[in-house]
Amino acid sequence: MGVARCSQLARRSLSSTCQRLHYKEEPPYLDTYRPVSLSVSETCASPEQAGGPEVPDYPLVNVQIKGYDFTVLEHYGKWIHSTALNMGIDVEDGWATPCEKQHIQTFKPNTNKVEADYYLQIYERNIQMADLPSIMAPVFLEVVQAGLPQGVELNVHEHQPEYTEVGCPLAVLGPHSETPLHCTSTTVKRLHSS
Repeated sequence: MGVARCSQLARRSLSSTCQRLHYKEEPPYLDTYRPVSLSVSETCASPEQAGGPEVPDYPLVNVQIKGYDFTVLEHYGKWIHSTALNMGIDVEDGWATPCEKQHIQTFKPNTNKVEADYYLQIYERNIQMADLPSIMAPVFLEVVQAGLPQGVELNVHEHQPEYTEVGCPLAVLGPHSETPLHCTSTTVKRLHSS
């Protein structure tokens, strides 16, 4: 991805802003930034140098979001998807994993009597992007993080084949291994000290 691609993305972004603001035509200052097309022989010695330096891409990147509110998570996932497409990033896949149910109990001080029971459901959505340009990744992640709703956890990972298994959490890894641990329903006990 070279300078021409970045220029094209910036122009498309400004054009969509103009359409959203109901301008009848694009502002004239956009015409001044059109790149002048020159032949390869005029600009550089070899055709490899014509496009500028080669920008490396991340092959497959997973954006994982988790939260307690299903509706907020669904809307945020849809927003991430559309933001990636608007920035020219290829969205390869998207999937949901079954909700993780947690049973939390609090106890009365210095007893074994249950004070309160809480049943929580944690929802998870994943968006997979292909060929994410390394120069666009920081910008994309900053935009996605700026739009992060309260109560939603965001994780970004390089894709591994194990991640496509249903119910396999991306963020939970063993302390000395690279294989994901499978979480189950947990009971959290809060003990009051006297």
